[in-house]
Amino acid sequence: MITDAAGGLPRYCHPYHGGWDVARIALDIPESRILFVCPVSCARIICLNAIKYDYKDRIDVLALTEDDIVSGNYEEKTIEAACEVLEQHSPRPKALILYVSCIDAMLGNDHAFQTETIMERYPDVNCFVLKMCPITRYSGDLPLVSLQHDMYAPLPPEQVPKKKQVVFIGTNIAYDKDVELIKLLEENGYKALHLQASDFYEDYLDVRASSLALCLMPFGKTAGELLKERYDIPFLPYFARYDINAIRQTITGLCQALDLPLPDLDRMEEETRAYLRKTAEEIKDCEIIIDSSADLFPDALRETLTSCGFKVKRVYADDIKRQAPDIDSGNIYQPMTRRYAPSEDVIALGMVASSFEGTTKTVNLFYDNGWWGFYGLRKIAESLLQAYREGRSAADVRKLALKDA
Repeated sequence: MITDAAGGLPRYCHPYHGGWDVARIALDIPESRILFVCPVSCARIICLNAIKYDYKDRIDVLALTEDDIVSGNYEEKTIEAACEVLEQHSPRPKALILYVSCIDAMLGNDHAFQTETIMERYPDVNCFVLKMCPITRYSGDLPLVSLQHDMYAPLPPEQVPKKKQVVFIGTNIAYDKDVELIKLLEENGYKALHLQASDFYEDYLDVRASSLALCLMPFGKTAGELLKERYDIPFLPYFARYDINAIRQTITGLCQALDLPLPDLDRMEEETRAYLRKTAEEIKDCEIIIDSSADLFPDALRETLTSCGFKVKRVYADDIKRQAPDIDSGNIYQPMTRRYAPSEDVIALGMVASSFEGTTKTVNLFYDNGWWGFYGLRKIAESLLQAYREGRSAADVRKLALKDA
C-alpha cells in the first residue's frame, strides 16, 4: 500500500500493474540474469510479476534472514549465491545483475568487493549492482532515474567507431515499428536501437557506437548525460508529450540533428486530428479520466484530446514540476478527490484512474505502451473506442443479470 504525501487514502500497488517493475526494466539488457538479494517479502511482488509476464526463468532470489542482516555475513552469502547461479546455467548469462533492496542502503554493503570477486571467478560475465529502493521515491534520487543511469554505467569505458544508429533511452518498452521516429530513421538507413527489442548482449555493448541518444522519458536524462560524457554521443532530451507542437518539434529536431529530410508534418497532423475527431464523435456520451501512470504528461494529452472533441473529465497526476527542461525529481501527490464506487459513464486511461473510478471501461496504458507521436494518438483513440464498446457490452450484461435477479 502507498499513501500519498498529502495524506490521502492509500493505493494498492498491484504486482501486475503495467508489467514493468524494476526487474523487468533491468532485463531489457539482453542475455542478462538477475539475482535479487533482499528479504523474502521484498521479492514477493517481483516473483508475482515474473510469473505473470513470463520472465521467471531469468531471475533468482537470495532471501535474506534476520541473522544474515544482523551478522552482516550476507556479503559472502551473496557471492556464494551468485556463483551457484552461474554454475547452474549453460551457456552462462553475459551479465549477472545483483539487485539489492532498501535494507542494503542501511547496511553499507561492499558492492565492489562482491562484483570483482565474482568476475575474477567468471571473467566472461559482466557483474554489476542495481538498486530497488522505493524509500528514495520522495527524494532527489528517484529509483527509475538511478536505475536508467546504472544500467549503462557498466558498459566498457573504451569508445568505438560511430554507426548510423540512434539509441532510445529512458523508456522501458521498444517503440512500435510504425511510430514516426522509427520509420523516419529506418527509411534513411539508420538503426533504431532499443534494448528491449534485442536478444543479443552485443547490442547492449553497441550502445557506445550510437551517433545519437534520443531520450523520450525524463528518467533517462542522467543516462544520456553519461553516454555523452563517456562516449561523446550527442544527447537529445525530447520528452514524449502528446502535444501536437511538441511532436512536431521532436521530429524536426531529429531531422536537423541527423540532416534528414523533413516529412510532411501538416498532412500527418491533419490526418491524426481527423481520426481523433471521428472517434470522439462515436464516444461523445462518455467522459475520459487520465492518470499519470498511463502518460507521464497527462495535461498535454488532455488538451489534445479536448481540442478534438473528447470530454476529459479529470486527471489524476503526480506533481513533478514537468515544465523544467532537466526533469529528474519531485514531490509525489494525488491532488484529486478519489472515488471507489462503480462508474459506467467514464473511460479510464490508466489502471490508477480505473481503480479510483471503478469503471467498466479501461485502457490499460502504462507509460505509453511503446507508442509515441501522431501514431500514438491514433492508438490511444483506437483503444478508447475499443474500451468504450467492450465496457458498454459488459455494463449491458450486468444490467440484464440484475434485472433477471
